[in-house]
Amino acid sequence: MADTLISPATQRRTNSALWYGLFITLFGIATQFFYFLRPPQPIPHVLPWINLLLPALGLVYLFTGLARAFGRSAIYGGKIWGSGVSGIALLLLAGNVALFRHTRDIPKSAGAPQVGQRLPEFTLLDSNGQQTSLSQLFAASADGPQPKAVLLVFYRGYW
Repeated sequence: MADTLISPATQRRTNSALWYGLFITLFGIATQFFYFLRPPQPIPHVLPWINLLLPALGLVYLFTGLARAFGRSAIYGGKIWGSGVSGIALLLLAGNVALFRHTRDIPKSAGAPQVGQRLPEFTLLDSNGQQTSLSQLFAASADGPQPKAVLLVFYRGYW
């Protein structure tokens, strides 16, 4: 009968730090898809930072859980699955950091006009469906001086 009694000091406990780390990391991965939901205006500027912060915070919890699992293995479990999840979370964080750093590394377009360069003549439809050329936009009007610049707005519309 004495063999079946377990002292409270050696009783198995749930390694909650591993579970919290797993859930925080998964939520950090899920925030990658929030870009497609078109959230209100201030949120898109914060999402890249959240995408970096949440997996890093999840790793802190995962490493804490691994320290528990390896340091006091008689009480806490999760050595194998915690190590695997931590490795995957570390790879995901490294990928997030690499994408975050190289997002703006877009090569310059060779065909794009430079500042101060004259544009080639073109014709487009205006908002009323009438064809309008660049030379028409720069032509002098009867009620004012000849314009010095033209602002073109390309509106993609609704899908």
